[in-house]
Amino acid sequence: MEISYWKSRWRKDNIGWHMKEIYPPLPTFWPQLNLPAGARVLVPLCGKSHDLDWLVSRGLNVTGVELSLKALQEVMRRSAKPFTRTESHGFPVFKSESMELWQGDFLRLPNAPLHPVDAVYDKASLVALPAAMRKRYAKKLLELRDSHTQILLQSFEYQQEEMNGPPFSVPEREIKKLFGSSFNLNLLLEQSKFEEVKKFHERGLSSFFIEKVYLLSPGRPI
Repeated sequence: MEISYWKSRWRKDNIGWHMKEIYPPLPTFWPQLNLPAGARVLVPLCGKSHDLDWLVSRGLNVTGVELSLKALQEVMRRSAKPFTRTESHGFPVFKSESMELWQGDFLRLPNAPLHPVDAVYDKASLVALPAAMRKRYAKKLLELRDSHTQILLQSFEYQQEEMNGPPFSVPEREIKKLFGSSFNLNLLLEQSKFEEVKKFHERGLSSFFIEKVYLLSPGRPI
């Protein structure tokens, strides 16, 4: 799945994954991270998500990473704060008082400028990637994390042979394989979404479609 694929979808506004409101479970589960005001939250593959605005409204410093300039321009347009453009390690970076937006390939993101990362918010990012890229994505998150970093992660499970991703099916056993050596997994939410994803039925989905939300807490030293 090449960068050009995602850029093309943004260019054509073929972004069926984008939500026009805050992800409903976010306000429910985010308090469990117990982050202080000013903590830094990394949001990979952030798109133009309204969740960015919600996190900032909670007094957090948010760093979003996204390939599409079009998506980031929409985030900046919504904000009441002015942004300035800089560059870091070859990435265009747009900064406001409480938000940084890095434009480029998350898998090539430099590590040092982002520390400390207090939390990662993965809303349908891991599930957007095929298996080989998921390994690279997890490796990058492990490089970016600090000893106290927590991850709030959304995942989907279905019979992968029924439908081509994205989104891809990422079962709990794979999440444990990717992150279990460094994090403890706590399942916060498990619910069927089969009746709500009719568009996937047209792509072959026929048995089940389950949404899960996990909190990954540091379990072993770096």
